[in-house]
Amino acid sequence: MKKNSQIESILQKADKLAKNNKHEYVTTEHMLIAMLGDKEFRSILIDYGVQVSELESDLVKYITDKFPKVDKDAKRSHILEKSFNRAYTQVLFSGREKLNLFDVFLGIMAEDNTMSQYFIMKYNIERDEFIKFIEENYASKLRAQEKEIYFESLLQEYCTNLNTLCKEDKIDPVIGRDDIVDDIFQTFARRNKANVLMVGDPGVGKTAIAEGVALKIHLEKCPSYLKDYTVYNLEVGTIIAGTQYRGQFEERVKEVLEALIEKGNCILFIDEAHTIKGAGAGGGGGTDFANILKPYLSKGALKVVASTTWEEYTESFEKDRALMRRFYRITVDEPTPKVAKEILSATMQYYEKFHGASITPEAVNSAVDLSVEYQRDKRLPDKAFDLIDSACARQRRMENTNPYITSELIVAELSKSTGIPMDQLEQRPEENNITDIESKIKSRLYGQDSAIGKVLDRVYVSKSGLRAHDKPIGVFVFTGPTGTGKTELAKQLSAELHMKLLRYDMSEYQERHSVARFIGAPPGYVGYEDGNLSGGLLIKDIERNPNSIILFDEIEKAHPDVSNILLQLMDEGYVTSSNGKVADARNTIVIMTTNLGAEEAEREPIGFNRAAREGDQEDAYKKFFRPEFRNRVDEVIEFGGLNDITKRKIVMKFVNELKEQLRVKGYVVNIDEASIDALINAGFDKKMGARPVARAVDKYLRTPIAKSIMVDKTTNQCKIKIRASHDGKGLIIKFIKKNIVDGTTDRVKEVSVEL
Repeated sequence: MKKNSQIESILQKADKLAKNNKHEYVTTEHMLIAMLGDKEFRSILIDYGVQVSELESDLVKYITDKFPKVDKDAKRSHILEKSFNRAYTQVLFSGREKLNLFDVFLGIMAEDNTMSQYFIMKYNIERDEFIKFIEENYASKLRAQEKEIYFESLLQEYCTNLNTLCKEDKIDPVIGRDDIVDDIFQTFARRNKANVLMVGDPGVGKTAIAEGVALKIHLEKCPSYLKDYTVYNLEVGTIIAGTQYRGQFEERVKEVLEALIEKGNCILFIDEAHTIKGAGAGGGGGTDFANILKPYLSKGALKVVASTTWEEYTESFEKDRALMRRFYRITVDEPTPKVAKEILSATMQYYEKFHGASITPEAVNSAVDLSVEYQRDKRLPDKAFDLIDSACARQRRMENTNPYITSELIVAELSKSTGIPMDQLEQRPEENNITDIESKIKSRLYGQDSAIGKVLDRVYVSKSGLRAHDKPIGVFVFTGPTGTGKTELAKQLSAELHMKLLRYDMSEYQERHSVARFIGAPPGYVGYEDGNLSGGLLIKDIERNPNSIILFDEIEKAHPDVSNILLQLMDEGYVTSSNGKVADARNTIVIMTTNLGAEEAEREPIGFNRAAREGDQEDAYKKFFRPEFRNRVDEVIEFGGLNDITKRKIVMKFVNELKEQLRVKGYVVNIDEASIDALINAGFDKKMGARPVARAVDKYLRTPIAKSIMVDKTTNQCKIKIRASHDGKGLIIKFIKKNIVDGTTDRVKEVSVEL
């Protein structure tokens, strides 16, 4: 049985009447008094010849004098429930689907031995004559009213009246979109297929435009043929809910559409219109929402505004030509920064009222400018609104009373969401000057001062705000033999610049099919449809870490198709996945390492002129990489071999790391210069660079010391003296412990290590 909002309202009035009079039960008398308050029902009784005022007076006097007062909530009486059941039964037998007020009146009239029946009979209301009177005079009108009431209840349940929201001042004004609104009004002037499909990226304001149409109609700033129209926002999910049986969904959709047509002068707004494809069909092959809607779209009796994204448009509408031809497509582009600022300025009052904050014009400008610069994956004005709303919410959470939302707070919020340091966003020097960063890196990476300086030069330009904003911060190729610090420099930059290091070993991408790991599977291959979720490893990593250092280690080992991907990254500052997903890489530093030419450079010169070979690495680089690739690289940095001073610094670096580890455990380590020279000779290889040094320190120092501590139970608080052997081909490690009793020294252990 379908509900009747009129009866629900009258029943609530009866409940309130009993409660106000402190009666224990809600009876048929309370219900009858509430029914007499309905103007239409009252006028019908007057036409029948009933003295309604006297009837009402008798009923009120009766419940006032005869009903006891109690201090508890009133409950509906058994007689009232019985009269409703009688009315429901009558409706079912008559073949109708909805209860009306006269059914309830006849049900109350049929209840014997009640005061309601007594008063009805007292004023000469006879059941059969009353039914005949209604059928002859009011049946058609009542059925029309019943239908109208039912349709109105459908629209209230499954749609949102945007005109009502406009009256309640719950719709924000639409700025800078008058041309699109005018196109929609023009489409509505058509005789047939007066339907609009707005297509645009998420966040560009499609829903706001539809609400703007309702607002202009409400303010009567629309063409005359639209002044009496009402805009309804259809809630597709609500329509689908609870339709578990075949035919139930189709019936509900048709009733809603018929209600809109019957009401007349209605505009239906369907947000996320792609959801109507397949909606309600389930797994049984039933008719979906889109197929039910098609005939109504062609008739012209109903005007429809729908919105969707380009991805969903391609997937849903272009595959259903019959559905697409019934709409006039309007492209909704992202507004310009100037228009976006106007939109935000016009709507900030609503945010200020909601958050109890004051938003400065500088904050509005910063929200737009910074979001354009650093949030390429989102669209204006939505991304600017998000920054301001989030900044206001943060101050609200901190319970700041009447806070001022400044540009600094916007910067802080953007920094948190993107991971980009505030100093970079504000284009000011960071607390620790960049020259300090340079000195710190040089103190940890030896012999490559020129390379460090060239990389940091690009960082200087970036932090000053003078770099090109459509490219990465810098694109570098590090060339040179293995073990000279190419990868280490990337790690040090990551640590000091507070940028995430994204390292990719190019030896894993030697095959053509492995490229799909970077940008997702190509069309026709397994995993392509899932690309929207990840889009490949590179796409996913850049999305999660937009402020990062991207290291392509040993780039020469990668398949040539990888270089094609890198062309877009180096030239335009973004990477596109196989299915069109874009990752913004403008705030990254791209580093590619290669060992090309290292082998040629290490060969001994031939002939009488035994001068050092120069330019071999550069020649090898030019031969391997195409001109279009080399042309997009900012700097090719050559890492040269290591001199004696550098070698000593590197050995001391690893030795000092070991000494610090032992110091924490209570050991004091002394090592002589001869031991350092011995480790240099044992650890360094012209072809292998500095990496064998770490292995040499592990093999000749860390391992024997660890064995003595763990296996031989050498106690802490020892002195460890490391000396070179007389021939320089070994090390002698002495563990010395001081005797606490007499102050003499005891030699705990002596270990000889051959190099």
